[in-house]
Amino acid sequence: MTKTSHSTVRIIDSLAEITRHHDRNIIEKSLLKTLSDLIAGSTRLYRVIQTEDNTDFSLLAFAENGLIDSLAKSEQIPAPKTDALEEVLDTGYMVSIPCAAVESSNDSPVFDNIYPTFDGDDEIFAILIHRGERPNASEERLVQGILKVYANYLILIEKTKRDKLTGLFNRESLNHELNKVLFSSHGSPLHSNIPDNRRAENSGLAFIALIDIDHFKSVNDHYGHLFGDEILIIISRLLAETFSRQDDMVFRYGGEEFVTIVNTTNREGAGQIFERLRQKIEGFDFPQIERLTISIGYSIVKQQQTAADLLGEADQALYYAKENGRNVIHCYEDLVVQGLVASKENIHYGEVKLF
Repeated sequence: MTKTSHSTVRIIDSLAEITRHHDRNIIEKSLLKTLSDLIAGSTRLYRVIQTEDNTDFSLLAFAENGLIDSLAKSEQIPAPKTDALEEVLDTGYMVSIPCAAVESSNDSPVFDNIYPTFDGDDEIFAILIHRGERPNASEERLVQGILKVYANYLILIEKTKRDKLTGLFNRESLNHELNKVLFSSHGSPLHSNIPDNRRAENSGLAFIALIDIDHFKSVNDHYGHLFGDEILIIISRLLAETFSRQDDMVFRYGGEEFVTIVNTTNREGAGQIFERLRQKIEGFDFPQIERLTISIGYSIVKQQQTAADLLGEADQALYYAKENGRNVIHCYEDLVVQGLVASKENIHYGEVKLF
């Protein structure tokens, strides 16, 4: 077998490894391992975070000195902006800049080779920076080709994670994310002597909320299911606008129910976010409907054992909200302290469909 054949087999094996996984962190580690096996030097992958006023770069994964790792969302490190990064964003082309202060082991010049990575809308969603020798034309095409495989695979995975009607994340994605949240919670250095209803105020944990459209059955009955679907699409858009931060996630749970995972530093902040959503829905000018409202029940992630525990607590709070006026927000932990709902040891999950 020729040297070229050996190289081709390595590339095919590496691409197969990238597309073997569904977890984005593992995919990113596989991507950097592939590149490390093919080209010498260190590599970093950054997420491009664009807002109306600014563009930031957050480190997702790195490969350096034999170590390859990806970072959880909460650990991602902002990158300093440079003229070279801005040039890549402006032109969409790879840029190489010399690193004068860095010496290579073989006395060759060292470059930062910056590659853009495009999503399905031809927008740059990630930047790859390879520090090493300046690539020749075939090496540059190789890296760009591998990045295209990576980006296209992410697009395919993203489609399987989305609800077809609303475009929000689906139930399968919810199960996966809740398990990740629980794993993170069990690994966190929580203080056992802090009461459950105070922990989030001290450690900035995640919040799980169940959101239900009030009296949605009457909308379907009166206007028909096609109109009901249009309302679900509008509500989904308003949810996505409200929970638009990098760590926020919104899911269609089924029918007119939605789930959101929100990360904030304290319970007051979470309550304010949910209240903004409630007011936004209440004040929105829906077609043909005078007024539409939602009820919200939420719970704090505090080392519950299963996804059923998490959703069961939020469902308890949502059920209380719907039985006591609707168009309101209730926190499970507060209701337990006030003696208005049973503690988790006595939860009966009612109509909530668990995994």
